Amino acid sequence: MRKICYLIICMMMHAAIGRAAEKMFWLPAGCTHNRQQLFTYFSQAPLLGLDQRDYAYALVQQLGSGYVPTDSLKTDKALSEAAVAFFTDVAYGPVTTRMGYDGLKYVPDCLDIPGLLYSALSNNSFSQLLEKVEPSAPQYNALKSKIALYTDRLQRKDYHPVKIIAEIADSSNHPLIDKLYQLGFLDTSDYTIHEDTLRIKIRSAQYTFEFLEDGALRPGVIEELNVSLEKRLLELKHALNTFRWLNCLRKYQSVVIVDIPAAELFVYLGDSTILNSRVIVGKAKTPSSPLSSKIDEIIMFPYWTVPHNIAVKELLPGIKGAPSLYLEAGNYQVLDKSGRILDPLSINWAALNKHNFPYTLRQMNGCDNSLGIIKLNFFNPYSTYLHDTPARSYFMFNSRYFSHGCIRVEDAIPLAKLLLPAESARIDSLSKLKDAPAGKPVIIPVKPGIPVMVLYEVAWPEANGTVRFFEDVYDKFK
Repeated sequence: MRKICYLIICMMMHAAIGRAAEKMFWLPAGCTHNRQQLFTYFSQAPLLGLDQRDYAYALVQQLGSGYVPTDSLKTDKALSEAAVAFFTDVAYGPVTTRMGYDGLKYVPDCLDIPGLLYSALSNNSFSQLLEKVEPSAPQYNALKSKIALYTDRLQRKDYHPVKIIAEIADSSNHPLIDKLYQLGFLDTSDYTIHEDTLRIKIRSAQYTFEFLEDGALRPGVIEELNVSLEKRLLELKHALNTFRWLNCLRKYQSVVIVDIPAAELFVYLGDSTILNSRVIVGKAKTPSSPLSSKIDEIIMFPYWTVPHNIAVKELLPGIKGAPSLYLEAGNYQVLDKSGRILDPLSINWAALNKHNFPYTLRQMNGCDNSLGIIKLNFFNPYSTYLHDTPARSYFMFNSRYFSHGCIRVEDAIPLAKLLLPAESARIDSLSKLKDAPAGKPVIIPVKPGIPVMVLYEVAWPEANGTVRFFEDVYDKFK
C-alpha cells in the first residue's frame, strides 16, 4: 500500500517536472546546493523518528562517494521520488497499522507534498521546506527534542548500558546517577551530587514514569529506569509518527484520543489540547482494543447491557445464591432472547452455566448504574464505548487498568458538553437529576460524528508538552 501511495505521489511530481520540459533538480552543476541540502535532510531522518534507509540510501551513498550515473535523468527522478517519500513521512509519518478496527478509514492528505517540493525547488526556498512541512504542535516538538537528547546520549563515547540494582538513593549509587544522566534528568554524571538534589531528580523521574513522587527508589521505579535507552527511543519515535499522522485530522475539528498505556483522554483541536481527562482502561486479561470511529450519540441515564462473559463468569455465581436479592440489589433485569423482561423467580438458576445461559442481564439506569449517568457511543466490533462510572475512587490510581475493555472517563460530563455545545445546558441539567426522566434513557444524537481514536502509545506528551512514559501494560513494545 505504501509503495502504491508513493507511486501515485511521484507520478504527480513527475507530471509537474514534465511541465518544465523534464528539468532536473539535483544532478546539474547549478543544483549542487539543493542536492547537498537533500542529503542533509536524509541524514537527519533518525532525529525525525524516521529510517534513513527508506530514502534511496544506497544511491545517496554512491553519489556522496563521487559516483557519476550513466542515466542522469533516471537518477534525478529517483532522488525526486525519495524526496517526496521523505517529506510525506515527515508530514504524516510512515504508513503502518495502528489499530485493529479502523472505522474512520482516515488517510492524512492535508498537504500537497509534490507541489510544495516543486515550489521550494523552483523559488530557492528548499532549505525552509522541512520546517514548512513538519507539524507545529508543542507536543510534537517536545517528542522530537526528547529523541534528540536520547540520540545524543547514545552516541557519546562514554555511553555504556546501565542497570540499577541497589535501592540506595545517594551518591554511592553510581548506576543510578549514570541512568539519570542518560535520561536527561542530570546534566552530568556527578558522583558527588548532594542527596537532596539527587532525590529531587528521582522525583522528576517518578513523575515522568507516573509513580508516587516521594524520592524513594522502589522496584517499580527501578524497573522503569532500567528500560534501555534504545527501547525508549523506539517508543518516542512511534509516538512522534503517530502524532504527525494525527495532524491533518485535528487541524480543523475536535478529535478525541484515548491513549491506553497513559490511561488518559485528550481532545485536540489544531495545536491545542482543549480537554484532558483520566480514564480507566482494560486490564491485561481483558484489554481495550485500539480503534477509530465516530461518536454518534450521547446517552444520558443509559442501561447497561451486561456482556455475556461478565454475566456468566462474574454475576451468575452470585445470582445462584440468592436470585431475587442479588438482582434487586444490583438493579438488574433479566431479558429473554426477544427482549421481554422476565420474573427471576420463574427461572431455574441452578441449571444455568456458561454454556447454558439464554438470557440477557440489563442494569437499570441511575446513579448506581455501572455506566454512571452518561455514555458516549461509537460503532466498533468490540462493544467498546466511553462512559461515566459511580466508582470514582479508581481514578486516584496512577495505573488505571481495571476495566473489561470499555473506557471509563473521569470528566465524562465536561467531555459531552464540549463535544455538543448546543446541548450543553440540557446535559448539565440532566446530570443533576437523581433519576431518568420518564425512567428511560435520553438519547442525544451527535451530528456530524466526532472522530475518536483509541491508541497504544507508551510514550506520549501531556497538554503542556511534557513527555511521559507509561507502563507497557499489554507488552506491545518488546
